[in-house]
Amino acid sequence: MSFVNLATGIKMYYEIEGQGEPLLLIMGTAADHNTWSAQVSAYRNHYTVITYDARGTGQSTHPQGKEEYSMQILAEDAAALLDELDISRAHVSGLSLGSATAQELAINHPDKVASLQLHGTWGFSDEWFVRMIDTNEYPVLRGDFEMYIRTALLWVASPAFINDQSDDVSAFERGFILENPYPPSRHGMLGHFHADKTHDALDRLGVITAPTLVTSGEMDWQVPTRYGLEVQRRIPGAAMYVFRGAHSSHIAFYEMADEWNEYTLAWLQRREVL
Repeated sequence: MSFVNLATGIKMYYEIEGQGEPLLLIMGTAADHNTWSAQVSAYRNHYTVITYDARGTGQSTHPQGKEEYSMQILAEDAAALLDELDISRAHVSGLSLGSATAQELAINHPDKVASLQLHGTWGFSDEWFVRMIDTNEYPVLRGDFEMYIRTALLWVASPAFINDQSDDVSAFERGFILENPYPPSRHGMLGHFHADKTHDALDRLGVITAPTLVTSGEMDWQVPTRYGLEVQRRIPGAAMYVFRGAHSSHIAFYEMADEWNEYTLAWLQRREVL
């Protein structure tokens, strides 16, 4: 167990596994570092993998005010963590809220980012996106976390996963809230929703200089591929890859982990530049 007090004023929990060039993984809304378990297993034989609980999740500080959560603030936490670990430059991979955090990290701290992977990403929260987040926020505002995860899964998971893998679905739901020793908090989730709804980096993405991969799932309802394509068009030289098939959802990293890991690892290994 590792904790560090960051210059941004929070206490952060993090884990490091493996060896090689540093790789920072940034998870999405309301999810802690454990959600990356399948990726850590795949990456740790090749990279020094750093995962952490973003503010508002897991064992890190959960600020109470939603104004204490934005993609810029979350990115400053990530930058501060790298500083505390004495890592001057790392490969960075972010999913969903983590991808928006990674955008801000690459924009505001370009020297810290050796390569950039943006999964299930968007550059600006338009009205459609804000209303979609509102559907997730509604049960949390009423304290119904179990309904939150049931509702959220309709957006992030594939029909094949929900219809055909009931045991896995139940395990996913229990692990997120009921059986999680450090479950997401109400103010942490509301803070993450606030960051999601106020993200606005689209017109600044052109300053990103790190080699960049954008991925999407063709069955991602929460962050449809159109958003990722717009991000890819705005970042000079960025590549785009769309996962396909029955499980190519927003959580393709979980539903089709083997294929997801194989592709992202191969792309990463072609960019070992540290």
